[in-house]
Amino acid sequence: MPSGAKCLAKALICAGLLVLACQSRALADSVDSAITILDVSASHSLSTPGASGVASDADGCRAWSLDKQQVASVFRLSTDLREGELHDYYWLPCSIKGHARFQEATWEFEINAAGTSTWRNGDTTRLMGCAQLACQSLVILMPDQNR
Repeated sequence: MPSGAKCLAKALICAGLLVLACQSRALADSVDSAITILDVSASHSLSTPGASGVASDADGCRAWSLDKQQVASVFRLSTDLREGELHDYYWLPCSIKGHARFQEATWEFEINAAGTSTWRNGDTTRLMGCAQLACQSLVILMPDQNR
């Protein structure tokens, strides 16, 4: 490939990456301004009664709570998880459920105490993860940073 063509190819790649970065930021901005949390439930423990450590797990789960503003923060700080990225997060038998209004639709959400969340609207499901340092005060267990 002639050097002029290489320079053009590099410039097009850089421009494409810049467009993608701007689109991602625009999506984050739209989530921030366009989400309305409709309701938030108390945390729910999924621990099996009688299992080792269940009492303390259930107590820890009951102590965890999020208000509407905190739920909005979880979603604002989260990113969509691509295939295979869910394994970067832990899972705890504790979650908070509720409903949110986003993109002119009502979504059912479930936030796991280890920083993942699932949004459902009809046949559409979005998996998200909250791994930023600001998420630490909103969940019980953060993912490992070095994974």
